[in-house]
Amino acid sequence: MHGNPTHSPASQSRSPSVYRATHDPDGSARLSTTVSHALADCMGTDVTDGYVSLYDAIDPEALDRLFRPRHDGRQRSGGSLDFTVRDHYVTVSSDGEILIEPPAKR
Repeated sequence: MHGNPTHSPASQSRSPSVYRATHDPDGSARLSTTVSHALADCMGTDVTDGYVSLYDAIDPEALDRLFRPRHDGRQRSGGSLDFTVRDHYVTVSSDGEILIEPPAKR
């Protein structure tokens, strides 16, 4: 399914407890939606219960626009954004990779 986060073992990440997901920029889900679902999954909550809110850390609409293609159609590359939601450290990369570090493991 396009736009849903995919999960893989964190063996390549900074810490074995890092949660990994990938956003499909060609899918139907917005980046902020993929990040919200990944956070909820990492925290063991349902995304619809309101426990996870990106608004506490960032503007979700700004996140959705951050890695969109440039006005001339060229893809943005090499960038990332770090922020914290409920003490979970989140890194979103321009290639769609989402890493989430729980608070006790940083």
